[in-house]
Amino acid sequence: MDRREFFRFSALGLAGLTLGDRLTQAEACSRKDAYSVVILGDTHFDTAPEELYHSGYYDPSPTREANHRKEWVRNCEMWEDRCPRLVKRAAALADKNTRMFFQVGDLIQGDTGNIESHQRFLGDVMTKIKGMLGSLPFVTVIGNHDLRAAADDSYGYQAYREYMPGRMAAELGQEVDSTNFAFRIDKDAYIVVDFCKPNDVEVERLLKETEGARYTFVLCHAPFFPYNSKKYYNWYYHGRDKDKTARNRMLGLFAKRDAIVLCGHTHSTEFMDWYGMGGHITQMTMSSVWAKEEIGHYKPDLEGAEQYGVKSDMTYKKEAFDEFRDGIRSYSSTYCAGSYKLNVSDKGVTVDFYAGDSKKVSKTFVLR
Repeated sequence: MDRREFFRFSALGLAGLTLGDRLTQAEACSRKDAYSVVILGDTHFDTAPEELYHSGYYDPSPTREANHRKEWVRNCEMWEDRCPRLVKRAAALADKNTRMFFQVGDLIQGDTGNIESHQRFLGDVMTKIKGMLGSLPFVTVIGNHDLRAAADDSYGYQAYREYMPGRMAAELGQEVDSTNFAFRIDKDAYIVVDFCKPNDVEVERLLKETEGARYTFVLCHAPFFPYNSKKYYNWYYHGRDKDKTARNRMLGLFAKRDAIVLCGHTHSTEFMDWYGMGGHITQMTMSSVWAKEEIGHYKPDLEGAEQYGVKSDMTYKKEAFDEFRDGIRSYSSTYCAGSYKLNVSDKGVTVDFYAGDSKKVSKTFVLR
């Protein structure tokens, strides 16, 4: 699909022609400059008994496997009550101007023992969450847990690639044949990027095809910049493969598009505004992992550009953060989970954060 063809399609053509409650063309035109999208961060869906999805799972490292099994317990507990409350609250955020729901990866816990159970896991969670959200299109991006399986993750990735592109095609009403794809809502481009196995050729093609967009949004599970984790600080786009040349090249392409990155992975709510490489990237990191009741209540943790990467346990990786520090104009972070409402118009872009299942906005972030 070339650029002219991409922007010839109406938003409804890519976002719900098969839905029973689609809007009339007149209604669509009246809304074309302002709309919203409701977003969930990581969800890590899981449920008991463990044999349902995890039968046959093992990890070559007993310590790592033990840690994974602890995550199963955490996830099952939070999905008994807190996460359903959170998703129902997210569903209630949708109004007449809401076009879609997004989820930014780690939809499931993963840790399966065979390809059949992995595909069933993906299908079950899509059915469950869609049933709670309603009929609007529901778009998700691949996360590391979405492919995590016994031994080497190979069949987990195969299961995802065999199932999810087709499901995304049905949600969007357009062809999707990869874990990297693009769609549009009105004048805006949305580019979905596979962080787990970067394919820069595909991503560059999508950038080229979507030139001329009012705003360019990037959906990627992991952030584009290092984040506060002593063990996993390098889990960002091209960070794990340590390909600095590829990373900076792609970062430059996104910066020149003044991209807005919507991501997850860190289990935190983080905002960062960065200038460099001839452009501007705004990054909003989101979490719906409501692991403990208290993290469903908004409490600022780090605030201010000078706070980026300065936690005491990060000092030995200072150079990773120093590379980007001078370009940061705004920064905030909190280990708080909830749901998010992206508001887009000619006037700008904001995100309203609702901690836990809060009825009121906990914090509004200005992205543009």
